[in-house]
Amino acid sequence: MFTNFQHRWSFMRKIFIELIDPENVATFFVDNSNRQFQLAREILESKASKIPEGDIEYMLKEYALGLERQLSWARGMISERKPRLMATTNRQKGKTQ
Repeated sequence: MFTNFQHRWSFMRKIFIELIDPENVATFFVDNSNRQFQLAREILESKASKIPEGDIEYMLKEYALGLERQLSWARGMISERKPRLMATTNRQKGKTQ
């Protein structure tokens, strides 16, 4: 049931993303990131007593690896945009001087 849901959600997610107004993207992005973490934490904490220790260790290592990939991606995106942000800031300073 969940596998089928995940498959359908991947198609719906693309549509959903298109429907987000650009002015709401920042709030949605941050809130969704926080909710995803909270969901992962709640799932593990509520089921930990019923999951073998080896599986918990595997889950946490995979989760940590995913976080490292996300951090690397975020840092890359920041680095990519930094020159543009600096240019925008410098243009704005030039207008006010």
